[in-house]
Amino acid sequence: MPTTNGLKKIYTESYVHFQDNLDTIDRASFFSSKQKIKRCRALLKKSCPNEEIKLLDIGCASGGFVNISQKMGYMAEGIDPYLPPQLQSQSLQLKSPEDVLTSSYDMAFLLNVAEHLDRPKQLFTEIHRLLKPNGVMLLTCPYGNSLARKIHQDRWGHLILDEHLLFWTPLSLTLLLREIGFQGKVSYRIAGSPFPYGRVRKQAEEVLFEQPEIQDLSSPSAINHKQISVQARVWQVARTIQRQESVANIVRSLIHFTHTGDYLEYAIAIN
Repeated sequence: MPTTNGLKKIYTESYVHFQDNLDTIDRASFFSSKQKIKRCRALLKKSCPNEEIKLLDIGCASGGFVNISQKMGYMAEGIDPYLPPQLQSQSLQLKSPEDVLTSSYDMAFLLNVAEHLDRPKQLFTEIHRLLKPNGVMLLTCPYGNSLARKIHQDRWGHLILDEHLLFWTPLSLTLLLREIGFQGKVSYRIAGSPFPYGRVRKQAEEVLFEQPEIQDLSSPSAINHKQISVQARVWQVARTIQRQESVANIVRSLIHFTHTGDYLEYAIAIN
């Protein structure tokens, strides 16, 4: 496991997830965020307008999800213990969950964060504390029991990054969260790119280690740099599908039903 100083060296202001351009909201990101919030609303024992629901994005990076949630009418804020000064604002703050007041949010989100945790039980305990009595937590992360992980093994793309420390399943999450005090209903789906996508080619791995500033192997810039034409086409097709809400929902259902995806979206209520 990396040390505290090691993590600080990874999550500098040049880290890829602090570089997202928020000038415009991508349709795919909007529909994806809408779907995640809808899953939480289904578990939240609270019927009220969006404007009365408080959301907290933990590990908010550049604030894309917070921005979209606010445009949907929610009271949304984000915190990140590594947030660069240029991204800090009234809505995005340099904080950790232990800095947040008890019972202050209806929903908490950890989007592509749970795989980065060096002390997961401590963090989830703090999230349980900061949620209101009927609150809901939703997280997304690489799916630890995916076909891609089993078959590609050390060539699975999510294993390449040094900051990916943990790979969860619905069972492992539920066992830990029940112990902490999350006693409510669980809702999850298998998502992400379907098998056989997810294998890192040898030249991609070599480029990553030779040029460590390339953190995200799925980003268009990284793909173009490595000239992996097949993966580039898959990425483009996926983004096109995600921009069509009805089509994207059908594809999501198929991936979940066949358990072929390499990502997990998991939500749990406190009670």
